[in-house]
Amino acid sequence: MPDLPALDVAIGLVFLYVVLALVCSTVNESISTAVGLRARFLQAGILNLLSASHETTDAGIETAKSFYGHPLVQGLIRPGRGPDPTIDPTATTRWWRKSPYPSYLPSRTFVAALTDIARNAELKVKQIDPEEASATSSQVEGAAKDLERKLAAIPNARLSEAMLALYRSTGEDAAAFKHAAEQWFDDSMERVSGWYRRKVQLILFAIATIVVVLLNADTLTTARVLWRDDATRAAIVLKAEAVAKNKEADVKLDEAVKGLDVPLGWNLERGDEPTQLPNDWLALFAKLAGLALTIGAVMLGAPFWFDLLSKVARIRATGAPPPASDATRSGEGEQPRAGPGAAATG
Repeated sequence: MPDLPALDVAIGLVFLYVVLALVCSTVNESISTAVGLRARFLQAGILNLLSASHETTDAGIETAKSFYGHPLVQGLIRPGRGPDPTIDPTATTRWWRKSPYPSYLPSRTFVAALTDIARNAELKVKQIDPEEASATSSQVEGAAKDLERKLAAIPNARLSEAMLALYRSTGEDAAAFKHAAEQWFDDSMERVSGWYRRKVQLILFAIATIVVVLLNADTLTTARVLWRDDATRAAIVLKAEAVAKNKEADVKLDEAVKGLDVPLGWNLERGDEPTQLPNDWLALFAKLAGLALTIGAVMLGAPFWFDLLSKVARIRATGAPPPASDATRSGEGEQPRAGPGAAATG
């Protein structure tokens, strides 16, 4: 095995990023679960969807009350954790209260519950005294088909218009409408997933900053230590290669942290040692830059660094494998078979 100090330093740094990213991801997931972050964003997304507007409306909140109180949705809440169906769904968004509502909702359940709410609304419209009949009841009576009447009866005017638009866009076909409504819900949830990812990134940034600063995980200092200390470099490379041979799910966090055989932590005395406080402005700038590099690297996530660690460790251990006689090389270690009749390349 060739002695490649620069490659070994890179492996050591990547291993550091893998471990720190795993720590931050674990903390981040624990916080998200503790406060019900996914449920909160699903709740906000459904309120936005039922309001059929860029902001939450009173009609959307009333529809959300009926929606979350529907047996199909109530059945998704863990026994003993369900809220009072009359509770305003916006009342559980305070950060210190975990939302009792589900974190995930199948699109078919959403459409089924909403269609049933529309059916109940139609029955109520039919019971209105003719002298008190509103524009809604006139709209229902003018509808040609059963499903159209139900959708027209939804008291939330904007939502009713949106559902009717979907229905008419499918050629007034009930089966096609169901599929279109499910797709509408899924598209909206994609947007909600974007909200959630951006929020998680902000939380992850805060966690990464705290963890990196507390551990004094300085990329520049770590690289310098690994370059100068052969024993430390060899030890951390050995640990990194052992981790790289396992699947990411099999990596034990406590063992990975113990494998970080690099100077971490703080010595509150000024000096030139890796754990000491900077003793001049240049050293302070280098320390801040090194910490910032580590925070930025951790933000890329454990899967990214684990995949890179596996590839780099494989190159160090054996080099790139030679291509098979009937394979097409498309990348490091990737050799999809060309197969009979494949076009020649090159």
